[in-house]
Amino acid sequence: MSQSRQLAVIMFTDIVGYTSLMGNDENRAFELLRKNRQLQKPIIERFNGRWIKELGDGVMASFNTVSDAVNAAIKIQAACNALKEFQLRIGIHMGEVVFENDDVFGDGVNIAARIQAIANPGSIFISEVVHDNVLNKKDIVTRFVKAQPLKNVKEPVKIYEVVTAPDTDLPTSQVAQKIKPTPKTLVVLFVIIALSASGYFLINFLPTKKVDPATHVKSIAILPFTDMSPGKDQEYLSDGLADEIINSITIIKDLKVIGRTSSFQYKGKDFDARTIGDKLGVNIILEGSIQKSGNILRIITKLISVKEDSTIWSQRFDKESKDIFAIQDSIANKIVEKLKITLSQEEKPRLNKKQTDPEVYSLYLKGLYAYKEQNYDRSIEYNQQAVALDSSFAPAYAFLALAKIWKINGSSTYTDVNVIRETKEFANRSVALDPNLAEGYSALALLAWTIELDYPTAKMNFEKSIKLNPSASLIKNRYAYFLLWMGEFDKAEKLGLDAISSDPADWNGYVIVASANMYKKKFTEAEKYIAEGKKLFPEKWNFDHLYFASKFYSGNYASVIQGLNPRLLKNAATLSENLLSLLCISYLKEGKVTESKELLHLLEETQGGPSSSVDYNLARIYSQNQMTDSCFASLERSFLKREPEFIKLKIDPFFDHLKQDQRYQQLYHQYGFDRYK
Repeated sequence: MSQSRQLAVIMFTDIVGYTSLMGNDENRAFELLRKNRQLQKPIIERFNGRWIKELGDGVMASFNTVSDAVNAAIKIQAACNALKEFQLRIGIHMGEVVFENDDVFGDGVNIAARIQAIANPGSIFISEVVHDNVLNKKDIVTRFVKAQPLKNVKEPVKIYEVVTAPDTDLPTSQVAQKIKPTPKTLVVLFVIIALSASGYFLINFLPTKKVDPATHVKSIAILPFTDMSPGKDQEYLSDGLADEIINSITIIKDLKVIGRTSSFQYKGKDFDARTIGDKLGVNIILEGSIQKSGNILRIITKLISVKEDSTIWSQRFDKESKDIFAIQDSIANKIVEKLKITLSQEEKPRLNKKQTDPEVYSLYLKGLYAYKEQNYDRSIEYNQQAVALDSSFAPAYAFLALAKIWKINGSSTYTDVNVIRETKEFANRSVALDPNLAEGYSALALLAWTIELDYPTAKMNFEKSIKLNPSASLIKNRYAYFLLWMGEFDKAEKLGLDAISSDPADWNGYVIVASANMYKKKFTEAEKYIAEGKKLFPEKWNFDHLYFASKFYSGNYASVIQGLNPRLLKNAATLSENLLSLLCISYLKEGKVTESKELLHLLEETQGGPSSSVDYNLARIYSQNQMTDSCFASLERSFLKREPEFIKLKIDPFFDHLKQDQRYQQLYHQYGFDRYK
C-alpha cells in the first residue's frame, strides 16, 4: 500500500441545493453532475491540480501551491456563473495530509471540507493559512469574514473570502488599484483580562430588548459601514468610520450608545433596522456604505427610526479623502441634532475629531483595524508609521501603547525595562497631546495595573477614562476586571451590568457579573449569569470554569466530581490546571484521598508554559492539605514567574486561613496589594 505524508492545498466544491434537486428531478440532478465534472476537471488540470474524487455532488482536488488552488477556484466560479445552471460553494485549506494510493486523508482534508460547508452560495472561502500565502498576489483580493469554530479543531479558524466579482458605480477612470489590507493575525491572549473585541456571538440567542417609550431613553446603534469599493479592499476604512463615530458619540452622557461588539455582529447580515433595533433595545439605527476610488470617497449614511421603520435623515457625501474628518463630524453632529440632544459645554468641543493628514489617518485606521483583529504587531507597525508622519496625532500613540501592553502581557516579558519604558512614553504622550482621550488614560491604567503593579495609579487613570467616556463598554469592562481582582465586588458588578446593557454581545460583562456574585457568595445569582453566558457564548471556556468554581465555593463538591471526573478519565489534558485543582480538592473534601493524591502528583509533574499557573494551583491544593510550607514555596515560585492567576491572591478564598501568616503578608506586599486603598 503506497502511502506518503506531505503538505498540500485541498479544495472542496459542492453544488448548492443539490439534495433538494435530487429529490425533485433525479434526471436533472445527474445531468448537473455531468456538467459540473466537465466544467471543473479541465480547470483543475490547467492549474496543475490533482482530481482526487467525487463525493456525491462534491469534488475534492489537491494542489501543490496555494496560488494554483485559489486561481483554479476563481476560474471555476467564473465558468459556473457563465453557465447559469447551478451555484457552487468552494472551500480551500492548506495542511499536512496523507496520500494513500488514489485518496487523501487527514486534518487538512477535514478542515477544507468544513470551510466549504459554511461558504456562501457562489463564494470561495479560504482558511487563514491560505489567505496569508496569497496576501501579496496582485490578482487575488480577499476580505475577512469571521473566526469560525470548526468541529474537532481546538481554536476557531479565521475565514476569508476570495472576492471574485468586484463592482462599482463610480467612473472607471477613478477606480483605484486593488489593495489587500488584511494582515496575518497573531492572536495574543492575556488569560485573566480576555477582552476580545470580536468574539463569536449567536445573534438568534440575543434576547430582544424592546424599547420602553415611557423611559424616553435616547439610544442608538452604529452599524459597520458596507465596503462598496471596486476591489472590496476598504474594510479597514468602513469599519474604522463606524468605530470613530461610536467613539465620538459615546462621550454624550444623555445618549445610550450600543457597543462595537453588539453592533458589529450584524456585519454582512441581512437584518432590517426594526429587527436590529428590537434586538439591541435602541430606537435609532445608523447605517451606511463607503466607496473609495482613487482619491474620491463616496459615503452614504442613513439614520433610521426603529419604531416607525422610517428614515429620518440620509445624505450622500462625494468628497476627497482629506475631507473624511469633516464627514465624520457632520454625521456625529447630525445625530445630535436629529435626536434633539443638548450638549454640555464640556461635550461640545469633544464631539469633533482632531484632524491630521489623510495618509496619517489611513495608517491609523489600518492600525485600529489590526488592533481589533488582535494583530498587535501589525497595529504597532501602522501606528508607528502614523506618528512618524504626524508626531502630534494622539490616538495613534494610545493604540501603540495598548498594543504593546497586550504583547507584554501575552509573552510575560515583564523584565524588559526598555519596552515597558517606551510603552509608558507612548501612553503619556497620547494624554499630553489630548487630555480628553479616554483610551490614553485606559492604556496608562492597564500598564500600571498589569505590568507595574501600581494599583492606586491604575485606579486613578481608570476613573479618568470612565469619566471621559462613560458609555464605552470596553473601558467599563477593563475597569470592572480591575475592581474585581481588587475585591470591590459591588462596583465591579455595577460596571459589568452597565457593560451588558450597552454591549450585550460582549461576553466579558457576563463573566464579571457572575464572578462578582460568586465571590459575594450569591451563588444563585452567579449561576444565573453563568447559565446565560454559556447559552450565548458556548465557545467561551470562562463560563465552564465559573460554573465549577461556583459549585465548589457553594460546597457542592459532588457536582464538581460528577462533572469533571468523566473528562479526567477520557483525557486529563482537556482539563485546565484550575479545574484540576478544583477536582483534586473536591476529592479531598469528599474523603476520596487516593484520587486527590493522584491528581496532586499529576499537577506536580506538569511542566507549565508561559501562560501556565501550575504553581498557583498547586499552592491552592497544598493549602487545603495543611501543607503550609509547600503552599508558600509554590506561591513564591508563582509570584516570581508572574503567573496569570496570582492576580487572584487578594480575593482567593483558598488562602483565607493563611492571611495572618507573615509569608502571606510579605507576598501581598510584594505584589502591591497593600498599596491599594
